[in-house]
Amino acid sequence: MAQGVGKNYCAVPNICQTEFGRCDSDATPAGYNTSADDRGLTGAIAYGSIISNCKIPRVVALTYDDGPTENTEELLDILKEAGAKATFFVAGNSNGKGEIDQTARWTRLIKRMAEEGHQIASHTWSHADLNKMSSRTRKHEMLKNERALTNILNKYPTYMRPPYLRCSNETGCLGDMKALGYHVISYSFDSTDWMHRNDLAAMTAAFDRILESVEAKDGRMLVIQHDTIRTSAIDLTKHILERVAQRRWRAVTVGECLGEEADGWYRRPKWTSPFSTAEHGCIVFNEAFCGKLAGFQTKAECFSSNVKCYKQVNQCGKAKVDNKTCQSFNEVCNLQSLFCAQCGRVEKDSPACEIKQFSIFNEG
Repeated sequence: MAQGVGKNYCAVPNICQTEFGRCDSDATPAGYNTSADDRGLTGAIAYGSIISNCKIPRVVALTYDDGPTENTEELLDILKEAGAKATFFVAGNSNGKGEIDQTARWTRLIKRMAEEGHQIASHTWSHADLNKMSSRTRKHEMLKNERALTNILNKYPTYMRPPYLRCSNETGCLGDMKALGYHVISYSFDSTDWMHRNDLAAMTAAFDRILESVEAKDGRMLVIQHDTIRTSAIDLTKHILERVAQRRWRAVTVGECLGEEADGWYRRPKWTSPFSTAEHGCIVFNEAFCGKLAGFQTKAECFSSNVKCYKQVNQCGKAKVDNKTCQSFNEVCNLQSLFCAQCGRVEKDSPACEIKQFSIFNEG
């Protein structure tokens, strides 16, 4: 068997030759370990059981697995033009695409998803079959993806879809997802894109057949597609949006179709590590603002970074951004200012004036 490096040898879930060494899935994102975070089960939506359809009527919940990919940007353009929303079940490091928080292209796309009001959910770190794992390994799959998404948005999802839809009570998978505070999402309609990747006619026929069987007045659908499959992500999506408009339904996120406000779609980490924030990631984020810290390795650079931080607060105030977001980032700047004043002293317990020594506690 040939040996080598790169995605033709190390990509998960299907290619990696584990007997020869490291797989992509072995990578662990930098930053805060979310395993100690509170996992309170809030709201009325079920945890630890499979959710297969929407609750509110006259909607189609669009969902896309396995991304981001080379098709995602065009897909976002299509959704934006139609005024549609979707849920992206993001895999952190699969199919040789690189880690989402270390690959600028994917980081930008995930930020754009959030900026445009789409929902970001977890599809595990490496697209692994969760039923074939121990509880410990299964949880690591989820925690790694949490860390990567936290490095981009400083929050991580409360919704997930298991790869291959394999997550059962018998293996303990659903119990583990409940312990981690996840809603487990399946679908009511399979686009069948994985069965005939290039056959648009087969995909549209399957969708139309199911749509016609769903009552127009009070019906609902939760659709599964893959943005790794271009015919589905681009062409089938256009067809679905046309049919949704004809019915005067709406294309929405899974969270919205279940009746949950956007604040419930994510958790904030207990701690934030600015050092591990992705190059194009945010420490404080909403649809109109991305606050970040410039790196520093000396006391002077720390204060220079802090000046830039407060400038962003001013920009936030001048823009049409809610006060809560601006105040949140102002508090980050205040904490950094205190750190800059205290770092690099001769006292034994004084931290070095380096960004990797600076962490932010997120209250509440």
